[in-house]
Amino acid sequence: MSAQLLPPSAPKGNAFHIALTRVGGIAVLLGLSLATWAYQRALEPQYGTAPTSLHIGKIVWSAAILGSFAPTVPLSSATLALAILLYALPSAAYYVAAYTASFGDPVWGPVATHLVVLLPVLSLGIAIVKALQESTQSKDEENSTPQSTITLPVCATAISSLQGLWPSVSYVAVLPDSQVFIYLGTVCAALWSIGPLLPDVTPPPSPPVAAPTAAVSNPETKNKRKKGATAKPVPAAPVAPPPLPKHYAKKSSGLSKLRVALLPVLALPFLNEKIFRAPILPHPLLEPFNHPSYPLQILYAVDSPYSGVVVVGETTAANPDEPGSIDYLRYLRAGHSLLGGVWVGPRAQAIDPNLLMEDEAGNKLGDTIYSAFVVQEAALLAAKNDPKNALIIGLGTGVAASSFMRQGIPTTLVEIDPAVYDAAKRFFGLPVPPPERLFIEDARGWVHNTSVTLKSRPTDVGRFDIVVHDCFSGGSVPAHLFTQQFWTTLKDIVTPDAIIAVNFAGKLGSDSAKAVILTLRSVFPQCRALYDSLESPDNIDDEFVNWVFFCTPSSEPFKFRKAITSEYLGSHLRRHVLSSIGEREVDISTVGADLEDDKKERYILKDMANPLSEWQNKEAIGHWKIMRSVLPKVFWETY
Repeated sequence: MSAQLLPPSAPKGNAFHIALTRVGGIAVLLGLSLATWAYQRALEPQYGTAPTSLHIGKIVWSAAILGSFAPTVPLSSATLALAILLYALPSAAYYVAAYTASFGDPVWGPVATHLVVLLPVLSLGIAIVKALQESTQSKDEENSTPQSTITLPVCATAISSLQGLWPSVSYVAVLPDSQVFIYLGTVCAALWSIGPLLPDVTPPPSPPVAAPTAAVSNPETKNKRKKGATAKPVPAAPVAPPPLPKHYAKKSSGLSKLRVALLPVLALPFLNEKIFRAPILPHPLLEPFNHPSYPLQILYAVDSPYSGVVVVGETTAANPDEPGSIDYLRYLRAGHSLLGGVWVGPRAQAIDPNLLMEDEAGNKLGDTIYSAFVVQEAALLAAKNDPKNALIIGLGTGVAASSFMRQGIPTTLVEIDPAVYDAAKRFFGLPVPPPERLFIEDARGWVHNTSVTLKSRPTDVGRFDIVVHDCFSGGSVPAHLFTQQFWTTLKDIVTPDAIIAVNFAGKLGSDSAKAVILTLRSVFPQCRALYDSLESPDNIDDEFVNWVFFCTPSSEPFKFRKAITSEYLGSHLRRHVLSSIGEREVDISTVGADLEDDKKERYILKDMANPLSEWQNKEAIGHWKIMRSVLPKVFWETY
């Protein structure tokens, strides 16, 4: 027997290569989860939270399938392609969303946007993760366990679950969405640029293995060989070693130098931000923006970690060619939700012009466009005594808060979004409260802390006579502010005969409305409901209406007294609404009466069992359509 060279066996990666690819795969998945989270925020101004997130999970899994089962991609080219897609994402998300939203479908519009904009980014990123993991597999490992079966569930689960990480990272939470995409694209471009300087993630091929060779007899000398003699072995022709894989082939020095030379340009995110930024207004907006083709002026625009963007806009004249145009309207929007608005210019009218409110610039402000805010003020009419301490949870444009302050009632404001408070103060005439009565934070924690403080006081000093709870935005409410535990804690900081006004928008016959009403009634003995429509709804159970539920901790029934002239504050709308309170009431005492006790318990919202968000997400689809019918699309596309 003699030795001969055999083709090399498929090598296993050493510990360094395996660790390198694992770290690289994790980094890619973190980047993809961050891009997905920022992408959803970028779509919220045009689609809102619920329509955007409705089918996003299916898109992530679809991308995982495509990326896992697609042919293995070359890492260098794929990294460059991913950088290009990320650079294009800010503009692509805006324009595609604006186009799909014009069809008026809040279900398939976001799906189409996801397929065009997000799916290619995720699919390519997952394909890179797959290529990284395959690079250290031996041939036997590839045949026994295909990498696709591992990559698919791991990537889809990681991208979906890791999105919850980013709001807790303070730097990322306040970073504009377009900057997130550009920074991620810059990282990919920089990695592609320095690729020639990075170590290969694939281990080098093994050298040929020597193997014994059998003796070969020469047939011509067979008869001449002496008896008992052995044949001499004939060396086999050496087997040439296989060519090096492509990633080990010598790279073009010219191309490598060019890629490295581009690093200073590709690694400048500030330069890239100028080139690839989204086609939206600067945030914060430093000076008013006049729309080039519509009589619309944007006065204020800032990013918000809670709703994506907060915008104050104003129309100056009617456009007869635009269906549904509204003239001389100043509005406040957060994400894809209209928080409120007032009439300005020639439409700022009042019973007594001297009583018109003014913004910080001295411009006159007329009535609110939402009568629900005035209905909330009916809490004054239900109070048994003159209120001495009011609480506002959720500010909006500050209509009820301003009314209470103008009537001399000390009022405490709790608002989670500083941009909403700033807009209400600067553009909607909200009086500035004393520092000890302004709290920019989540109401759940504030109510709990206040409850702990007031429990130590033996009297009602510091407790509230009136509470206005208005946290509806984007077609839904923050579910943690509607649980039985929250209302019980709120009950601890109000007087025994206080009035709590709770704003809710939706259909009275919906699951969410039943849940809110039954949960309130489980804590407060008395609750009544008023709607804000100027005309009685045709179908009160199935029509989308703004409701205000009035509750009290007292077991004694309460009633709404007649309003007096001074409570109108010179407003035509207040006079109309407050003088017709009795005509706006709907009996809610029978809500849930048809439910058995075990099923009724399901509607009592608790911290550990709260399906309100799920129910509200379904109803938010209808809210999106309502918002699009209230204001033309140019209002939603300009921010």
